[in-house]
Order: sequence, then structure tokens, then C-alpha cells
Amino acid sequence: MAKTVVIFEGEEYSGESLTERELNVLHAQLPMLSADNGFLTQLFNDNLGKIQGALEVAKADIGGPFTGLSAGDSELGMQIIRPGYVRRSTAATEAIANDWAFTFAVTTDYWLGFGTDNTTAINVDKRILVMPMAVGWTQGPNPVVEELLIQLGQTTYPVNVIRHGWYADNPNRIRAARIRPMVWRPKSRPLVQTNQVNAGVDQLVLLGLTFGKGDLLRTLAPSTIQT
Repeated sequence: MAKTVVIFEGEEYSGESLTERELNVLHAQLPMLSADNGFLTQLFNDNLGKIQGALEVAKADIGGPFTGLSAGDSELGMQIIRPGYVRRSTAATEAIANDWAFTFAVTTDYWLGFGTDNTTAINVDKRILVMPMAVGWTQGPNPVVEELLIQLGQTTYPVNVIRHGWYADNPNRIRAARIRPMVWRPKSRPLVQTNQVNAGVDQLVLLGLTFGKGDLLRTLAPSTIQT
């Protein structure tokens, strides 16, 4: 297959072009991942070109062919981001969680992750590529996290201001806010730091897509990250 160059946030990534069949699978099956959620549907529609680019990077990094939601063990598939794919570097001592929950202090910085250790980076499983496109809050009427600072490798991106998502101004009335789409490649260690103006408990989740081999996508509760 022909090699491609994919650009996210000004960074260049090597990709592998998709076949016509793979493109058809992507376009046909992507709506199935968001059929019950208007926010995700619009998110995916607005970022279709970026999603295709992320898939090209995943195909180059992980291998293909891309067969979507029914990927076999050695085939490339896609799925909504799951907590088990993005874990803290202290994952050996921290349990899987459905969201990233902390008790925040005012104006204190925290790392997005698991458990009580707020000082370490995130690890991405070596068999998965993660494409964050938004964040959501899963708890309470009073979200507190208002900003995200993301560093990938030697690049620190402009702060994502997400407090407008508190107001749930979308068709599903869910508290969610978009961030600039990016790719977290297999074995990468992104740093995602939060800031908040109020003290309190918040449960923040990444919203977007993952691409990986079918055997991993079919694991009900991934509990060990392969780095």
C-alpha cells in the first residue's frame, strides 16, 4: 500500500493508505458506534477526515487489514475509547476504572489517570492507537475541571478550555466538550494535566475512538496494559 503523511496539531505521522473496501467499512460502521448519542454522531461527522487519517496511522503502526467492528484476531478494528486501553504508569498497582475520578483542590494541577496517584504519565497499550476528540463528565451537577494541558513527546499543545461543556448545550443534554483531535500512538506516554477553579469531586472521561487488533477489542475487561 502507498505511504501517506498525516498531520495532527502540526505534527507529521507516517500512515498507510486505505483501500476502497476499508474506506467503505469505515463510513458504513462509524455511525453504529454513535447511533444512540447525538453528540458523538456530530463529533464523528465533523472529524471524518481526521478519523480517516488516524486510521491510516494505525494501519501503519499496528497492521491491517481494517475490517471494522468484526475484526478478527490479526485484523484491525475500531471501538470507542475504553479505560483499559489508557492507563497510568503505575497500572500494576491500580485497578481499572470507568472514568478518571479525583477529589480536586482549587487551582491545583492533576494528571488525568487512575486511582490516587496524581503524579505520573498515561501509558497507551502497544496494541492500540487512541484518538481523543472530546471529554465528558459522568458525575454530578457541578463539574469542576475547566482546562486540559496535553503534552505528547516533546510537544506541549495549547491549553484546551473545556468549561463550556458543563452546560450540556447539545442534543443529548450531556456534559461534554470537544478538544482538538490528536493521535496517541501505541506505546506513547501522553501527559494530560487538569486545572480547575473550584474544589470538588469530578469524573472525567476521554471521548473518541481507538484502533487495534480484534483480539484486544473483544476482551471484556482489559486489565493489563502491554507497554
